[in-house]
Amino acid sequence: MRDPQVFPHQHHTGICRREVLQVGFMASLGMTLGDLARPCTAAADGSSGFGKAKHVLVIWLPGGPSQMQFWDLKPDSPTQAKGSAVPIKTSAAGVEIGHVLPKTARQMHHVALIRSLTLGAEDDNHEIGHQKMLAGLKTRVAGAAIHDSRKDWPSLGSVVSALKPVATGLPCSIHLPIRMTNQGMPFSGESAGMLGGKYDPWLIAGDPNSPSFRVPDLMPMAGMTLDRIASRRRLLTEVDQYRRDLEGNPVIGKLDAVNQRAFEITTSSRTRDAFDLAKEPAALRDRYGRHLYGQTLLLSRRLIEAGVRFVQANMGPMNSWDWHNDEDNALKSQVPPWDQAFSMLLEDLDSRGLLQETLVLAMSEMGRNPILGRTVTGAAVNAANPGGRNHWQNCWSMALAGGGVRGGTVVRQSDEVAGFPDGEAFYPNDVAATVYHALGIDPRAEVSDMEGRPFAINDGTPIKQLF
Repeated sequence: MRDPQVFPHQHHTGICRREVLQVGFMASLGMTLGDLARPCTAAADGSSGFGKAKHVLVIWLPGGPSQMQFWDLKPDSPTQAKGSAVPIKTSAAGVEIGHVLPKTARQMHHVALIRSLTLGAEDDNHEIGHQKMLAGLKTRVAGAAIHDSRKDWPSLGSVVSALKPVATGLPCSIHLPIRMTNQGMPFSGESAGMLGGKYDPWLIAGDPNSPSFRVPDLMPMAGMTLDRIASRRRLLTEVDQYRRDLEGNPVIGKLDAVNQRAFEITTSSRTRDAFDLAKEPAALRDRYGRHLYGQTLLLSRRLIEAGVRFVQANMGPMNSWDWHNDEDNALKSQVPPWDQAFSMLLEDLDSRGLLQETLVLAMSEMGRNPILGRTVTGAAVNAANPGGRNHWQNCWSMALAGGGVRGGTVVRQSDEVAGFPDGEAFYPNDVAATVYHALGIDPRAEVSDMEGRPFAINDGTPIKQLF
């Protein structure tokens, strides 16, 4: 597999000042979960929608792989458009995908394809597309920047945490194993934004394929045994009681539940078991693949099985699938391990009876220019050499499975070179509305921001042709 790397870009969007994060009181007790561990609060009854899904797994391919090489083959298009892509038959009658995904082809009876995604813009590059797709936005929030802040629209997982809480002892939403960053600063689209830190996903950093993989938040500070943690817990209870007596503020009492949740997550054997890949048979780990993609998706399955509602699995850091150069070499080195991992995930979820209750989405923030080597006005200056493709936000594809989705389905089409939608297009807000709909959440449900102001979570339309 090609080593994930960050390609240098020069975009035309300014960089905002990074929000300053403060260390919470729990850190002084040898804990680091803080607000991420606060209990979820339901803000809607979730009675509308299909509600067939209990879990969501977003498989994020940062950078935008070629739609005409993966999901939307155009064998009759000009050679400079289709490149080396060759269509192959799949387990779904009449559905063909690229020859670079032979193992996924055998699972396509589980998979539905959307071939007309769009941002309706030419130069909404990585950062903006990332935010739109992962927060479900057709139009960005006024005043929002490309880097994470509390002015942002909340991520999909954060909204799910607010409206579909879980009682498993694990967080509602977990992102792993890499956070999307640019110049060391996190992108918008992966936090709770204006919902507040209470609903931020739990971010797990580290390659699950590494023998040294550990979850930092499950590792007490040096010298902190479970007995000492329990002692600190008693101390914290005394401090909270003193603070309530001193201030006479009933709101302070809510901290008990927050801290209780932090202790439960950190010391829970259920939590530790969920992250322990050593409990999986070696043969199964081999079938997923002993690489970042394979072990990340296996760990994602374990988290879903343990009861986590929303998992986002980032398949590499920023621009990992951003093939401006040497598309064919990238296809040969990078795609086979992902094909192995993704196909095995679908097979494994299905064999365990988890697929019908788990909505799986394999998606990215954009696609690739239909014509090899062509630059795009206003896009990144290192556009493309004759063997690569530039950014393309006008049309691309995504794959979905499980959660009530009808496998073997193709929803809408692109034009003859996979460059523009051929008819109705779908926007990121429609994708988000579909996720909420599948979970039984009304896309028009309201939540409140940190100042108590209500707002509707989404303005898209569920893509009901998928179900």
